Amino acid sequence: MRKTIALTLFFIYGVVSSFGQLTQSQEGIIKKYQEKQKLPVDYETERFTSPEYFTEETQTSSTENVAQQTPSAGQELVLFGHNIFTGSGALYAPNLVSLPPADYTLGPGDNLIVNVWGRVDLELTLTVDREGKVFIPKVGELVAVGKTLEQFKQSLKDKLNDVYSDYHVSVALGKLRQIRIFVFGEVNKPGGYSVSSLATLLHALYVADGITTNGSLRDVRLIRNTKVFSHYDLYDLLLRGDTKGDLKLLSGDVVYVPVAGPLVSISGEVKRPAIYELKGDERVTDLLEIAGGTNPTAFLESISLDRVGPNDSRILKDLNLADTAGIAENNILLQDGDRIRVPSIYDFHENMVQLTGHVKHPGPFGFTDSMRISQLIACGEQLKGNTYKKRADLYRTYDNGEKEIIPVNLEKILEGDQASDIYLQPFDNLVVYSNDQVKRKKSVSITGAIKKPDVYPLYQGMKLTDLIFLAGNLTKQAYMVRAEIARANPGNPPNIVSVNLEDVLINKKPGADIFLKEDDHVFIRLIPDWRPVQIVTIEGEVIFPGQYAIKQKDERLSDLIKRAGGLTPSAFSKGAMFYRSSIEEDVTRRNIGKIIENSRETQMDSLGHPITSNKVDFNPSLLNRIIIDLDKILKEPDGPQDIVLSGGDYIYIPTYPSGVQVIGAVAANGTIAYVKNKKAMFYIEQAGGFTPDADKSEIRLVKPDGKVFYGRKARKKVIELGDAVVVPSRLKSKTDWSDIISSTATILGSVATTIFVIDRLK
Repeated sequence: MRKTIALTLFFIYGVVSSFGQLTQSQEGIIKKYQEKQKLPVDYETERFTSPEYFTEETQTSSTENVAQQTPSAGQELVLFGHNIFTGSGALYAPNLVSLPPADYTLGPGDNLIVNVWGRVDLELTLTVDREGKVFIPKVGELVAVGKTLEQFKQSLKDKLNDVYSDYHVSVALGKLRQIRIFVFGEVNKPGGYSVSSLATLLHALYVADGITTNGSLRDVRLIRNTKVFSHYDLYDLLLRGDTKGDLKLLSGDVVYVPVAGPLVSISGEVKRPAIYELKGDERVTDLLEIAGGTNPTAFLESISLDRVGPNDSRILKDLNLADTAGIAENNILLQDGDRIRVPSIYDFHENMVQLTGHVKHPGPFGFTDSMRISQLIACGEQLKGNTYKKRADLYRTYDNGEKEIIPVNLEKILEGDQASDIYLQPFDNLVVYSNDQVKRKKSVSITGAIKKPDVYPLYQGMKLTDLIFLAGNLTKQAYMVRAEIARANPGNPPNIVSVNLEDVLINKKPGADIFLKEDDHVFIRLIPDWRPVQIVTIEGEVIFPGQYAIKQKDERLSDLIKRAGGLTPSAFSKGAMFYRSSIEEDVTRRNIGKIIENSRETQMDSLGHPITSNKVDFNPSLLNRIIIDLDKILKEPDGPQDIVLSGGDYIYIPTYPSGVQVIGAVAANGTIAYVKNKKAMFYIEQAGGFTPDADKSEIRLVKPDGKVFYGRKARKKVIELGDAVVVPSRLKSKTDWSDIISSTATILGSVATTIFVIDRLK
């Protein structure tokens, strides 16, 4: 009976929950239904909607393709046409808004909207069922599959004539059916897909995420009824905009993309340098046409063909396609892996010389007989400012391919020295340099109490004030009486030059602002004992908690408490906490963490790999607390425990605690009311005693000031207010005897079997 009631309540809860969480489509249906209820009822118009005999949801099952590989031909080029499927899917999706083609045939799942008016008014929403029929009230079933809209309309009129007269009828397509197609071969996501009945071959390739780099764009096959129905060359679409091969798909069609055919690359002076797929009968001129033709600057007399030859070799051949008489001989049939390069006419200057480097108009210039260097540089007009004129380099290439470098003195040439102004030869290259390229870069440096300490270029006539200005001027802690300049003294220790900055910057005495030399190092010292205002913070149970500036260099903690008005009556001085953030910085600076890490014991695992034991958990931030005895400090001001304050110190004075904390392996962790003259075991018993895994010999007693006692000392100490008793857990090594016995039995069995076999072999 209880089970029945529970199941009933669970069912009621599920029903209520389902009504409380309507999906978006359910809300839409309810809204439409409510809107219909508000419309006036038209008794003269009959409405009918076919039941949903046939529904099919879109499925996209696919398999991941292997990693794409770039063909070996033309590594620097891209495969032509493979990026057409990376755009928007709307480019390939069928147009579901416009009218379907006249030859569109109806099939299961198509939705038809029929309107009849005249002496009878009918609104029919019909869906073709799996048998290819539709049902019409008062008329009966009517076959629709395989008919066009016009044929279906005529068949419908023939049926309606048996029931009605003097009427008009219209038939339109509503929701189109989905068909199941398959895309296989070299596509990124092969598999079966549900698409619109208006989908074409291109749409199928798009839903399969396009063709891989291994796939063919020139032989996309449409397989229908297990036979190849058509071949589609996508180059017809890409090069000529021809879409005749983009056929409409039928249910069950298979779109298959085979592996790409021969691949060749073409680069250089063509409109579309890329890697192209061949059908197998193209020649060089055909490839030039596919690549969009040549540029006006193409040098057709020496087209380079790089072809795979026998015995794993490559053959390089020059083709002359500019000579119409010999074009038939040079227009050879292409092979897989061919690389075509069309050079530029600019690569074949016959009479020219080059001018490069630090000049106004670098580039090639026409060569004339008896041409000199002065003519090439136009008597100096080609030279830019800051040109290094003591040397330029003339690179000369001889007929045997050897090159020579000839140093040239431009300074003498401009002065009219004919011996230096040598004659040029074809293909000479004159390289001109700037002073910055040739001369060593000179620098000076400045450090210390300066805003931007760094190394700066040494300018001509540069003085100390110039360097200070470039470095952002002095900081407020700069010592003005004396600065130092370390000046290089080759072969000897550096010379130290002392400078009075007040004379240089304030008094501006003549001669005080000295000129700098290369590699000078300027040092700006800090004012002795200068330091910014240092702030300490004291919070908790003092009369005036807050931040305080340190008044003097040796100000101590007792002085700070006096300035803060002293302790309040509720201050718990034994629990005072003192933190200094500079300790962490000091420990890090001394690299103590690395020393601890290097001191860890190293062991070897079963495979001989070193394992570093992690016995010490080192955290520098935990060292910031300094344990203090505030009561003793206040009794003995300026004593050995009265700490001298430092900027950033933080002091906290807590209130009296509520009791004694008991933490760890006890029955109940918590705070126990303080009782005078009691030891640790009393508070452990108050907390329910030890747990089975408690390590009784390792009890810790933590005092409010941070001191820690353990073992027997912790047990013997009388507990004070604010103390904490910590009971650690004992580490156990658990042995699974069942596993050990099972493993031992298996080993013994194996040994016995081995002995038995050896005995039989004797």
